Amino acid sequence: MEIDKLRENLAVILQTLNTPSLTHQIDQDPDFGVKVKELETLVEKINIQHGDNSMQSEDFSNVLSDLSSKIVEIESYCDLNLDKLSFLQNLKPLN
Repeated sequence: MEIDKLRENLAVILQTLNTPSLTHQIDQDPDFGVKVKELETLVEKINIQHGDNSMQSEDFSNVLSDLSSKIVEIESYCDLNLDKLSFLQNLKPLN
């Protein structure tokens, strides 16, 4: 597994989640903020464990599994919010 590439991709995800528009959303929805903080914690675990050569593969697998679940939760949350705006595609300008 390419851990360095995974870490780079996770850094981009966290950077995206910390953009001003999403930061505002986190302020408005504490549950979303909790999900983002949990994701940040899991990414930090991966970063810390990456430098630790004594890391147990089972522990690492558990962290990766938790990380995957958290990303799916955040993705589902974002998809639900996008669905709320789907009515906008039906708007047409007045002539």
